[in-house]
Amino acid sequence: MTPGAQCRAARRRVRDGLRCARRRCWRDQSDEGGFTLVELLIVVAVMPLIVGALSLGLMSVFRLQGGVSNRLGNTVDSQVVQSTFLNDASSALIVTSGAGIADCGPAGEVQLLGLAWTPDSAIAGGYSTVVTYADVQNGSQWTLVREYCDGGFSTTPVSTTTVAYNIEPPCTTGQITAGQTTGCQVPANVYDTTGLDAAATTSWVNVVDHSDATKNVVKVELPLTAPGAATSGGAYQYTLAGVPAAASPNVSQGGQAISVSATAGCNFATPGTGYYASSMCLVDFAGLTGNNLLAAENGCLETEVNLPAGSKLFFCIGITGTAVAPHSLPTWQNAFLGNSCTSSGSNCSTGSPFYTGIGGQPALYQTGAGTTTITISGITVVSASGTAATGWWVVGADAESTDAGEWIQWSSNAPINIMSNSNGTTYTYGQTFATSPVGNACDNGTQLVWLSPTSVKCSGSSAVNGLKTGTAMVEAQGPSTWVTSMNGAGLEAMAFGLLLS
Repeated sequence: MTPGAQCRAARRRVRDGLRCARRRCWRDQSDEGGFTLVELLIVVAVMPLIVGALSLGLMSVFRLQGGVSNRLGNTVDSQVVQSTFLNDASSALIVTSGAGIADCGPAGEVQLLGLAWTPDSAIAGGYSTVVTYADVQNGSQWTLVREYCDGGFSTTPVSTTTVAYNIEPPCTTGQITAGQTTGCQVPANVYDTTGLDAAATTSWVNVVDHSDATKNVVKVELPLTAPGAATSGGAYQYTLAGVPAAASPNVSQGGQAISVSATAGCNFATPGTGYYASSMCLVDFAGLTGNNLLAAENGCLETEVNLPAGSKLFFCIGITGTAVAPHSLPTWQNAFLGNSCTSSGSNCSTGSPFYTGIGGQPALYQTGAGTTTITISGITVVSASGTAATGWWVVGADAESTDAGEWIQWSSNAPINIMSNSNGTTYTYGQTFATSPVGNACDNGTQLVWLSPTSVKCSGSSAVNGLKTGTAMVEAQGPSTWVTSMNGAGLEAMAFGLLLS
């Protein structure tokens, strides 16, 4: 075979081999490709089950995401409104849960809670800062809105802030039930020491009731419900609660401010120098200077007095008229209180001591002639255990010498008795005394008179000027208000304290 023939033969063999390889490959592939009828039937039967399971899982995830979103939204609402609510409640001096027209905000808004502070007698309502929490409709939802007014009651707030975006619509009068929710948004609940304060549902009430310590506000509570929330029962419920600082007790049920502006003590006389030497504790006013005195002269100064055995006395002291300053006893050489006086000489260098040895500066002494009124309000005594104390009396005394043209007067919200200087005898309203219980003070006692069951006045005369053989002293059991007014042609002074059992 020629070389050319050999070459052609070789090419044919290669070509035939390639064709054979392709045929085998195709045959192998055709044998493994495609589905049988049984396989197709299985796939058709199983596929809906798989797709259905996946769909159900995705739907559950989407529903869960919606519920989580609702819960997060509700939680954020509650946190935001709580932070705002606590500040407002803490600041309040008067509150109301009246559901009528808002005292701060446009007419027609449903007020759930009203709070006010910053006293200002020259503007409407008597308080400059007024805040209203109102239930306001916004499209298909109801929202909790905080209206803020600066300048008293107003229909045009300085600011309006939505603090919760989804709450119940306000209840109608017939639906409202104090202390619980009813499927609609109820007003706030105001609690005093005896329970729900009914007066707050129709009017403004003082946070600290100086005439009745049992009416001090101890809590302001606003229950809120976010309807349609993805929670058990279809609603997200939470309660806002705050305590006004002005009525927060230092100790349980004290009914006085957490933050007390001034702290004082009280002191007893040397034993044997007076009938009440061991039980009459006169308040030390040594700290009533500078900014404290300025506060008392421009309103009242909240004061805490440490008493024996861990008890505390709380009050607010206000001063008007001629200025006064703290002073030790005796206030001058011929004053009877805190001195050793005798009618036989001057300067009180001899004679029987009368409540001597009282430390500190228990007198408030005029710095010039004129009339001074000292109002002590919100008087509360709390025992060391934190309960309201009993068995205490307020005592007031003339700490100078009431001479011609001068007088000193005490008034209270409780009956006032006149105290004898020499023993434990007391005289009630209208009762007469055969001999003067105050020596030659108050014109030998003839000008020591009741103006009413709750007011006593001592007036001086030209017949008995200067050296005195006694001084006017009065008492009242457990009053919450005590007012001392005094007029000095020269100077007058007063002392205030407690008789403790």
